[in-house]
Amino acid sequence: MTKEQAQNVVAILQKVPLYYRNFGIWWWHVKSELKRNGFGPDQLFHLGPFTDPSATPYYAGISPAELDRRAYSFQYAHAFSKYNSNMTSSPDGELYLIHDQDVE
Repeated sequence: MTKEQAQNVVAILQKVPLYYRNFGIWWWHVKSELKRNGFGPDQLFHLGPFTDPSATPYYAGISPAELDRRAYSFQYAHAFSKYNSNMTSSPDGELYLIHDQDVE
């Protein structure tokens, strides 16, 4: 994730805090990348320490660039149809409930 992409994601989340749900299971990667790009809780309260270890296995063996692509693709596909719903699915089709305690 580039600095410009991170700034764009932060700007969206500042306006619509629950929009993070539109990244689905890839949100935890996005959150990590926002932090890597220098953002923290002072700029976006989403960026606290909470994470979901159950998402980690889905990231195994995938490059950061590919994780970015998957996150953005998922977000794009769900931006207008999910309406920030916390119900989503994992890459293997299992139901996944996204809930970031730093946000909600």
